[in-house]
Amino acid sequence: MKPWQKKLIKIVSPLLKKLEPAHGVDHSERVFKYCLIFAKDYQEVDKEALFAAAWLHDFGHLKLKNGMDLHGYLSANLAGSILKGVGISEKKLGLIRQIIRMHEGQYKKELSKNKLPTEVLIFHDADKIEGVGALGLARQFAFSGRFGKKIWDPNVSRNSFLPYGGNISALHTILDWDIKKIFYTKKGKKMAKNRKEFMRLFIKRFFQEWNFKK
Repeated sequence: MKPWQKKLIKIVSPLLKKLEPAHGVDHSERVFKYCLIFAKDYQEVDKEALFAAAWLHDFGHLKLKNGMDLHGYLSANLAGSILKGVGISEKKLGLIRQIIRMHEGQYKKELSKNKLPTEVLIFHDADKIEGVGALGLARQFAFSGRFGKKIWDPNVSRNSFLPYGGNISALHTILDWDIKKIFYTKKGKKMAKNRKEFMRLFIKRFFQEWNFKK
């Protein structure tokens, strides 16, 4: 690990600890590990940019009182001064901020055009995969707990962009994802497909227990 990476972790870790576990230090570490796994299918990848993005992509949550909207945009802006402080070049800074900004769901059209840096697609999948499967379920509930929301609220409509996240209604929408369109890397698509099936079984069982049938 290079000196700037150690410095970045030292600066960022205390701040990430202010967030709920779903977006804390563990999440950042795992996202970077997924980046390395997905990057194996590509010849040239800027792993340093992915490292920086992994540690900074959720900073925007520190500015948000609730919800997910714009946290990528906020994170990209907040990342600028920190990255300059640890000695990141302007060229690499631009890539890192693009990676962070575009990891959110509203950039589906741009991501599907496949004219973006490979790092953007790799990072998108690395972060998105954390929202699918057993870990995805755990993170959803942890995120809702941050706002004191119910485990399940039948009055909440089915919406993938619920303002508080973590409701089974949000997870229902995940089950509707077209994996081929939501994920962009070969390994990401394969991993997500397997995890999505687990989520389907979990939610089925959840409602059986909720309705006193099991």
